[in-house]
Amino acid sequence: KRRHEPEESENYRQDEVMDRSPTPERPKRAAPKRLRTIPSDSASKEDSTSSDSSSRHATEDKDIDIGVLLATLPPQSLLPILTSLIRSQPSLKSAILPLIPHPTVETATQALAESSKKLRDAYPYSNNTSFSTSTSLGFGFGTGSGSSGMSESYIQSRLRPHINEFVSTFTSYLPYFTYRSAASSPSTLSTQNKPHLTEVFFFLSNVIGHILSQPQLAQNGIEPLLLSKLSEEWNAWVARVDVVVNQEGGMFGSDTVHGWVQRLDEFAAKDSQIGHVMRGVRDQWIGRVGWLVGRTHQHPME
Repeated sequence: KRRHEPEESENYRQDEVMDRSPTPERPKRAAPKRLRTIPSDSASKEDSTSSDSSSRHATEDKDIDIGVLLATLPPQSLLPILTSLIRSQPSLKSAILPLIPHPTVETATQALAESSKKLRDAYPYSNNTSFSTSTSLGFGFGTGSGSSGMSESYIQSRLRPHINEFVSTFTSYLPYFTYRSAASSPSTLSTQNKPHLTEVFFFLSNVIGHILSQPQLAQNGIEPLLLSKLSEEWNAWVARVDVVVNQEGGMFGSDTVHGWVQRLDEFAAKDSQIGHVMRGVRDQWIGRVGWLVGRTHQHPME
């Protein structure tokens, strides 16, 4: 027999030792965990508990007297609550409007005055410029040159929110002081609640006066939004005066009539878009009822 070479014999012994070494144990796998299931009776118990809680809250809400809670709140906190409610449910507007008392002309003009003041105060005057104001019509404002150094776009951005507020105030009260059409008035206004001619004139003339009291840039922002509507309202007022005086035989006191034409002349004398509109209104008034004060188109009083 052929004897193994020494090198082959050594390799054989090493392989034999490796074969005899113990195999390392593999880690045992744990048994898979079973998912815990919620018994159906537990789920029904939770549903029952939730239902009981809802019904309990409903019962508690039913026992709450909202009037008692509202009565204890300060007046200024009621408006945000009501506004939020109407915003979330717009259909409530038609239900709430009839519940609001008919505003007086004093209330409306006071709201206009406050809105007009906010707009004037928002104008960024320079510190070294003074503007004279008039307590009646406020014609002392100039073109707003005192705000030199400020761009018109910046000033207009400052004024825009307050212009919108003034316009909103006017349009909110207008339906209570209009002769333009029955469709323009709230459904709550009956024939007995129609405004008097003197109230309508007072309201409209206040609007014109507040617009003319503003700086020129503010006027420029208001006129495109209100001129058309104001022209319609003034013409409707003149037409109503014509009907009352010339068809129904109604009369007005001498001081009232002279006050009307004097204010119309003041408005018509303004060199502005409003002045142009009011010249037409004044001329219509003179043409229809100017005989009340001895006025004709041949003798205008500028």
